[in-house]
Amino acid sequence: MEERIIRLPELMMFHQITEVWNESIACFSMDSSMKNISKVPPVLADMFSFILVEEGTARYVLNYKEYTVQGGDLLLFSPSMLVSLVSSSDDFKSRNLMCERSLFEHMLSSNPAYQTYSYYFCRTDTPVIRLGRKMQEALRKCMEQIRLAIVDCNVYQKEIIQCLMHACMLLVLEVIEERVSALPQSPGRTETLFHDFISLVVAHYKQEHYINYYAGQLLVSTTYLSRVIRRQTGKTVAYFLTGMLYAEACRLLVRTDYTAQQIAEELNFSDQSAFGKFFKSKAGVSPQHYRQKRANGEKWENGNRQAEDFCVIE
Repeated sequence: MEERIIRLPELMMFHQITEVWNESIACFSMDSSMKNISKVPPVLADMFSFILVEEGTARYVLNYKEYTVQGGDLLLFSPSMLVSLVSSSDDFKSRNLMCERSLFEHMLSSNPAYQTYSYYFCRTDTPVIRLGRKMQEALRKCMEQIRLAIVDCNVYQKEIIQCLMHACMLLVLEVIEERVSALPQSPGRTETLFHDFISLVVAHYKQEHYINYYAGQLLVSTTYLSRVIRRQTGKTVAYFLTGMLYAEACRLLVRTDYTAQQIAEELNFSDQSAFGKFFKSKAGVSPQHYRQKRANGEKWENGNRQAEDFCVIE
């Protein structure tokens, strides 16, 4: 698989999940038998996710830190988090609620109380919450109601799903308010800078290819930004920028009929030649050759794995 940001419809298609509403909200159960569960490398998922672990254990890597979760744990993922499911026990089972970024952000803006979410999601060192039994059951029931509302068509389906989403968000809000109150008043400078950098990259990587832009937006020197990103992740700034560009280029070649010139324009390269040189440096072949290989159904084993943290779902 090539690498890039995953969006909700593609993730659901890859795992063959049908409990999806309007390509915006998905709610489903996951276990070791799920289609392709073991085939997804680390991803920047362009969605907000609530994962309630019901049984078994699993190991996740979130922003380069490993966490072992078990029944009764709740994981909260935001679009700027790098997520990987490393392994799971045979009896692993979870309930998953995923919401497309723009819809969730719209919901956050609808209630001042939800601003606690924004603060919590900035704290990438606290993505796992241990729930009490009553909260586990309440959240499980709420997620199941959302799943049923997605599956059962109703004239008021949209309104029902929205109400249930708010109910779920309020349940989780009660838990994260307790966690937030116990956190330091402000995150560390380097942690905040890393989070802000990732958010900027996700928003602007197509147009802004160089560190100077991001350092300027963050009001730090390029040297300092490079040092912080290296310290936080072990990776360079270029790793993130070129990795996401390459991964998006792969997606456009496979998923659209854009010409190389159109892709060059979409990704803000100076011309088709510059895009072709960039792509060949990553894939080892020209964009045209890559597209032909994929059109013939051939798996692509990319010799350059620099972008392996940005997954594309085929």
